Amino acid sequence: MPLFTYKAVREDGTTISDEALAGDIRELKESLEARGLLILYVRKKGAGLGRKGISSKDFMIFNQEFMTLVKAGLPILQSLEILSRRTENRAFHAAIEGIIHAIKGGALLSDAMAAHPAFFPPLYTATIRAGEQSGALVDVLQRFISYQKKVLAVRRKVVTALAYPSFLIIALIALLVLFFFYIIPNFTQMYGDQADDLPLLTTLLISFTETFASYAPFIIIGLSGLGIGLYLWQRGETGKKALDHLKLRIPVAKTLFAQYVLGNLTRTLATLLRGGIPLVQAMETASGSIGNAAIAERLMAARRMVIEGTGLAEAFDKTALAPDMTVRMIEVGESSGDLPQMLEEIAEFYEQEVENRLGVLTTMIEPVLMLFMGGVIAFIVIALYLPIFEMGARLK
Repeated sequence: MPLFTYKAVREDGTTISDEALAGDIRELKESLEARGLLILYVRKKGAGLGRKGISSKDFMIFNQEFMTLVKAGLPILQSLEILSRRTENRAFHAAIEGIIHAIKGGALLSDAMAAHPAFFPPLYTATIRAGEQSGALVDVLQRFISYQKKVLAVRRKVVTALAYPSFLIIALIALLVLFFFYIIPNFTQMYGDQADDLPLLTTLLISFTETFASYAPFIIIGLSGLGIGLYLWQRGETGKKALDHLKLRIPVAKTLFAQYVLGNLTRTLATLLRGGIPLVQAMETASGSIGNAAIAERLMAARRMVIEGTGLAEAFDKTALAPDMTVRMIEVGESSGDLPQMLEEIAEFYEQEVENRLGVLTTMIEPVLMLFMGGVIAFIVIALYLPIFEMGARLK
């Protein structure tokens, strides 16, 4: 029998993660439900590991095509078979074929997709499961596509805002490399015979360049090793948590990071709740998709309070998960009985704030970088041509 991993919610609201042997996903699911557990996901152990997945854009296109086919009245199996033939990504094609095979064996679509987490994250499979239970799969897919479009639009704005400052930094590095490894060494050879008579500024620049060039291989190896080490460290659980906590403490950028994550969190919760997923389960699912371990820890603490009977607004307030304004808006949403709508409005507010702050930051950063670049280049040019200026002054 294959080994499966699963996560479920007990009747008292606590979660359980464990492994079990079963003939297939459906058999294990029936066994767990017989024990009174609310299943969050069941997947074959090792399924989906080591795969690169697909891009967010390709995943959105898949969902749009899938929704269109199902909305047109085609059975789920036939829709998946059509999409499987059209998929160019081999790994994704294999995943869809696995889902088709599992459904033919009696598995639900959500359970079959949950067995391939590299392509179908818990947020998506939980949404699909809610659509299956309510019989409104098309509506759920439409809401998820709308959610994807909003998230991608925010990411695109962030990338666009950071593109020009990043270009300036790369251009500065390229210019410095050109100066240190080509232009300054040529001037050094030209001034070789009068090295003792060079101005102090020129001497310091040439000395620094020679030292830098001598140790350049070691500097490059050291920086590369440091970069690789930091990359591997931040991919681990400890490193990711430390980095996520650090992001929320950086003086200038902490508010931007917090607003970006809170916008993502509230939009995710709104999407899940509109799909018919209970609040406790929605908070559990959202914690794994917001992309910040520090906020996820606070969200899980708030979730435990909600299980004990605390309102969502009060739980957010006590865990310092959101500022007062957001807490009050959530409280209004709970009182009016339209929490998903209020969460969407909060998400839109934070997304607009992120866009505005990015605009202000880039407006401030660009002139600073330009001045810094100009200052560095002016210093190098003056230091290089200073001996020529002095020689011309002596000839007068």
